[in-house]
Amino acid sequence: LQFTRLDMESSNALLMLLLSAVLRTAFSAHFEGAIIHWRPAAVQQSSGIAVEISHRVTWKRSNVFCDDTTINSLVLLASGSLDCQEGCSGTVGSMSFYCTDYGTTENWSTGGRSYNYTFASGVTHFEASYASGDWISTLVQGADGDWEVRVKGDLSIRPDTNSINSSPVTGMLPIVRVQHGCPSAIHIPVADVDGD
Repeated sequence: LQFTRLDMESSNALLMLLLSAVLRTAFSAHFEGAIIHWRPAAVQQSSGIAVEISHRVTWKRSNVFCDDTTINSLVLLASGSLDCQEGCSGTVGSMSFYCTDYGTTENWSTGGRSYNYTFASGVTHFEASYASGDWISTLVQGADGDWEVRVKGDLSIRPDTNSINSSPVTGMLPIVRVQHGCPSAIHIPVADVDGD
């Protein structure tokens, strides 16, 4: 099973990487997938470029438990951070999430969260990643392997909107099941408020 990047760089949009195996850190619950997108924050800071970053993440439910009580109590689940790789420094934000859905038969918990991060004035590109190990143990290839979700963005001011770009957004779950050894096409429904 292999995931690829939805590359919208030619239109100055988000590069969403659904999954690739790269790096391992200490967090070890079974990760199933994530989607990260961004847009200009509603309120801009005078000291930099404020961006709202949103993510949707899925974990193995037996490791990151969610049920109706969890959903209704608005408890943050999981841990880990979106760490700066370029154009920023340190931690961009927490990858913990509010559970919105779960599957008892297929053993998954999923949800999302948004937060703001202010990049320094003059920064035109950023890159951040969420990485660890112990990917889905039932995969035919890459089971229990290392994984990384990476986001790249162009913070240049667009001449047509006089604002920075917003990434494309998808409402699909961060995990897609396909049968090993069979050709598959994964159609990612995408909306882009900038129309690019």
